Amino acid sequence: MHHPGVARRPPRFPLTPAVPAARSLLRSAAFTALFTAGLLLGRWTVPDGGALSLVSPGSGVAAVWFAVQRGAGTRPLDTALLAVTGVLVHALTGAGALLALTTATATVLQTLLFDALLHRWCPGAGPGRPLRGVRALLRLLAATGAAVAAGALVGPPAAWWQAGHVTWVDLPVWAARNGLSVLLLACVGLRLVATSARDGSAPVPCAPVARRRWAEGVTAFAVTAVAYAVQFTVPGVPDLVFLLPVLTVWAALRFCTRTVVWHSLFTGVAALVPTLLGHGPFAAEPDPALRALAGQGFAVLTTVIGLVLALGRDERDELLAEVRRQADDSQRQAEAAAMLTDALRSLNSAADTRQALCEATARITGADGVYLVEPDGRGDLVTRAVWGEGMVPVSTPADEPTVLADAFRRGAPVFVSDLSGHTGASGRLRDALGAVSVAYQPITATDGRTAGLLASVWRTRVQELPAQTRVVLATLAQEAAHGVERADLLAQLAVAAERDPLTGLANRRRWDETTTKEIARAIRSGLPLSFCLIDLDHFKRYNDTQGHLAGDDLLQEFAAAAAGCLREVDTLARWGGEEFVLALPGCSAAGARAVADRIRAAVPHGQTCTIGVAQWQPGLSAAEVVALADIALYEGKEAGRNTTVVSDTPAVTPAVAPAAPAPVA
Repeated sequence: MHHPGVARRPPRFPLTPAVPAARSLLRSAAFTALFTAGLLLGRWTVPDGGALSLVSPGSGVAAVWFAVQRGAGTRPLDTALLAVTGVLVHALTGAGALLALTTATATVLQTLLFDALLHRWCPGAGPGRPLRGVRALLRLLAATGAAVAAGALVGPPAAWWQAGHVTWVDLPVWAARNGLSVLLLACVGLRLVATSARDGSAPVPCAPVARRRWAEGVTAFAVTAVAYAVQFTVPGVPDLVFLLPVLTVWAALRFCTRTVVWHSLFTGVAALVPTLLGHGPFAAEPDPALRALAGQGFAVLTTVIGLVLALGRDERDELLAEVRRQADDSQRQAEAAAMLTDALRSLNSAADTRQALCEATARITGADGVYLVEPDGRGDLVTRAVWGEGMVPVSTPADEPTVLADAFRRGAPVFVSDLSGHTGASGRLRDALGAVSVAYQPITATDGRTAGLLASVWRTRVQELPAQTRVVLATLAQEAAHGVERADLLAQLAVAAERDPLTGLANRRRWDETTTKEIARAIRSGLPLSFCLIDLDHFKRYNDTQGHLAGDDLLQEFAAAAAGCLREVDTLARWGGEEFVLALPGCSAAGARAVADRIRAAVPHGQTCTIGVAQWQPGLSAAEVVALADIALYEGKEAGRNTTVVSDTPAVTPAVAPAAPAPVA
């Protein structure tokens, strides 16, 4: 019973489906046929007067069978097929009933124990993953030895019973034949299954082989075939069998593990078949069982040598590959850190933070274009900055069901490799930008809201955005949020330094700078320049009767109404209290009067104003012209208010320096 709060232990063996798939049943049938063929081949090698076969290919087939079918849901069926097939083949090939039954039982016991130990000691060895490293090979050898030993407790005693006497060689022959079969066929079978797995999980697959290596491989197998044929089939050849493992070493050092496994199977068959037929260096022994034992021992030795060298090389290659991966990761991290540092430096020093952010993002992602969208406060996402050739500003409703709007609403990064196949892609934006792939990176403000969205656009398809790039982009966006907020704050401070906080018009500082430039321009161009001084009539009384808040509203509304009567080149500033000052470049006193009359007609809430006008003359300063306009303003006040008075600006003649006295003769 499972108690709440207590973690369940993972199953030791994979959970199997309730109903085996048709493909699994077909595999069971195929392995049954292979197992039958292996048993028949083994029974063909039973020596005269003996009960046990000298080779046992069926043992290796059974080991591969159960490893491949692990988790397929066919274990009871496979076990029954293994047992029934073993009994029938042994019985039909002359074995007694007891021998057939016990040998089949030994095979089932050996196979089940090997599969259990292989799964426990070599996790992952089986479908989809080959053996890894020398330690895994040692565990495979241990599992093989334990399984063969368990089978030896059942099989040889039955052979002794049928033969009527005990032969000491039966035990080592049983162990050698079954161990060699399991070792060779299991390595080949599991390696083939691993390298053909569709999930690509094989850790060390064979890399593509160059033509030169193909030629060397063919040469290695050809030399091996010739050497073994000469040593095991040609009479009178000196006994140089101890040199043959050199060929296995050659294969193990030069070729991938899969090739080494095939080479080991090839050499094992090349050594064992002639030996069983009475040829080769081991044929001097008259006892067929001892000859088979010697040949199998030689095959086991060469196989272990080859696998130790090959798997050791695989471990070394994996270690070197891991070192290279870590070095590459370190280099990429260093490059990413350098890119991020440069980007942050450019953000801190740029006059336009948003534009610099787009350029930095393009350098990091390699995109063809980048644009920054932000909410406009009216429900739309609008472009605030853009970088890249052919990139145009875009605008889209924030509640539109598009990838861009969804990424903004969720505040999560989104990468789309193919916009044409994405249901949420906006065809309008895709066509306007020529976008094929796009990455959206949100910019989160300090209060947690999404302040903007960086969009990187590629016009050719990008399969994926590297993880390192994602990290750098996220870090840049996080820092950019502070940079954008700082830039906006500085812009607000700059505006506050030049603008009246109540009306938003230019303040005295901005007025002084502007009038200095306008007078200099008038001197260069010879065009007229006029100033106006505006005063709201009876503003104090309006304030006292309506309240100060209403007075502030009147000032704001008048500022907006007066600005609506002006050109872009005109400058309207708050002079103080209810007084305003106006500069009209290129405008004579007569023209200024017409502008002043329009402004008087625009005063809101039924209020009025009085305006004094003065035209600048060469030699006058801005303060002097404003003083003349002020005199005209007071004339209008005395005349009853709600009027425009133009000052009679006196012409200023530059002072002439006295002539120098004539020199005394």
